[in-house]
Amino acid sequence: MKSLIINISIITFLAFSFSCEDYLDKAPESDLTINEVFKDFQNAQGFVEEMYMYIVDYALGGHYQTFFCLGDDSDGRTTYLMDHYIDMGTFRFWYDNKFNYFAGRNDGGTTTGSSVNNAFNRPGIWEGWEAIRKANITIDAIENQQLMVDATQAERELILGQAYFFRAFFHHEIMKFWGRIPYVDKVLSGEDTKDFVRPATYEECALKADADFAWAAELLPNDWDEHPAGQKTLGENMGRVTKGAAYAFKGKNLLLAASPLMQGNSNTYAYNVELCQQATDAFAEVLKLTDESYYSLQPFINYNDVFYTVGGAKKWPGGTEFIFNNPSASIYTSRQIPAMFALIDNAGSAGHVMSPTHNYIHSNFGMADGLSCEDSPLYDPNNPFSGRDPRFYAWVTVDGDPLVSNTAGVPAVDQTAKLFVGGEHRFPGGIEAASNTGYICKKYYPIEFNKYDKVNSVVAWRLHMRLTDVYLMYAEAAHVAYGATAAPGSYALSAEGAINLLRDRTGIPHVDVQYLSDFNGFMDEIRRERAVELSWEAHRWVDIRRWSLAHLDKYKQKVALEFDAAHSYFQEVIIEERVCEYPKHFWLPFEQDQTEFFEGFEQNPGW
Repeated sequence: MKSLIINISIITFLAFSFSCEDYLDKAPESDLTINEVFKDFQNAQGFVEEMYMYIVDYALGGHYQTFFCLGDDSDGRTTYLMDHYIDMGTFRFWYDNKFNYFAGRNDGGTTTGSSVNNAFNRPGIWEGWEAIRKANITIDAIENQQLMVDATQAERELILGQAYFFRAFFHHEIMKFWGRIPYVDKVLSGEDTKDFVRPATYEECALKADADFAWAAELLPNDWDEHPAGQKTLGENMGRVTKGAAYAFKGKNLLLAASPLMQGNSNTYAYNVELCQQATDAFAEVLKLTDESYYSLQPFINYNDVFYTVGGAKKWPGGTEFIFNNPSASIYTSRQIPAMFALIDNAGSAGHVMSPTHNYIHSNFGMADGLSCEDSPLYDPNNPFSGRDPRFYAWVTVDGDPLVSNTAGVPAVDQTAKLFVGGEHRFPGGIEAASNTGYICKKYYPIEFNKYDKVNSVVAWRLHMRLTDVYLMYAEAAHVAYGATAAPGSYALSAEGAINLLRDRTGIPHVDVQYLSDFNGFMDEIRRERAVELSWEAHRWVDIRRWSLAHLDKYKQKVALEFDAAHSYFQEVIIEERVCEYPKHFWLPFEQDQTEFFEGFEQNPGW
């Protein structure tokens, strides 16, 4: 996409700030008059382009190695990054230190946010308030002030569609981590800040976002290449927000609102059925677009295309599943994502290794017969790497796996993974960039990404929305609303059918019949499938919180697998006991002065 993938042209001069009160009462952030900014489509789109810059890159938003997995799924040894403080229960770290994607601007806030190459210099999730204001300025200019007089109706609708989407999207992003917040749907002045009050429920805010997502879906095209305004950037429109993205986030927003935590339930299976019905219908609209060939599940044989590309900065990852993501980074910064996992990479990430935990792998990555390790007769605790789900072998490096493509001239110590206790690639005792759990994730890079094969032109992304996620969320919502085997009226696919589609791609058997008559059992299978398919894609921490599970011992512990070079023994060892109290550690705290500045803006519980 010409204007998003290399550099976004910023036509206004924005002085970024961190606190709520500063940006809520700003004049339009421009040295141009509002009539000039919204004169025609080209000028208005230039203003809208700035909103894209607020879409946070979770993988690179706080540091070159952000360690974006904050749940029970991985363990990092770098103590100044956010995952360490989440494990310690020290959530105030998000505003005390810039090495996280919640606050952003690792440079101290001095940049304008126009740098695509350095995602950690761009705004963080909390600063999405600034984008919300931009969206409101846009909506007000077109709907109330009747500007964009030199534009067609189709062009005005395209600008409005993006603005409504972003107003909902950035509220949704903030809500995922801070909970219920005021829904700001007008351009606020200084006098309006008295209205900046937290609603009584999460659902209240979510329903306002739902209305905006719905209106955005009405206005946005299926594909920008098919829209008259998209002809100027024909073939380069992949990153622009579409109807499919609006429906996908509409469904996600409703599913989160329906989830146990947001309903105030400690029972992990207690959802809001009505909201799940609405979420199912929203996801159904995306699946209808797959029937029209706008999206399709990426075949397993080239599933890697979803996570990384090799050979060019303009080639976006995502494959046929791409629905929505942040503007891309350069090759240099994108290759820092695989550098967080690779054992012998060529990107200088010594000491910064995010190691998958044994408990996450054992609990979720099952066996080739489609059953979990606990339920399958194939699982052998004395040979735990054998007979596993094909995705285990595709995305997890285990002891003895090859580390290079061509072994010629490669020292024997680096030809294969030595992840046993005392091995070269095991911490402590091995190289500095080593696993401390016995596993390494290889989802984001080809085997050639190493200091011997020297393939460096890797662009890796953690996507905000892809089709597999839609199928998984559809299955979860549909199961709550209609049961495992019944298809809703909006789309002829049951929850069971959605999960089985994903299993068909992998080549493992369908969900076993024993789970289909048990609501909780089938929900557990949906969640296990989600944990596998979306492994290490920064969904897990949100999931175990919204499911009201994060405070349970199973999800607080991080476990390593210890074994010797001969595999004569295997022993599970707890290496981290995460601090997580309910409900304190289910939401990030607000910065204290925010709760003092706005009357009625109370702090989250426990903080």
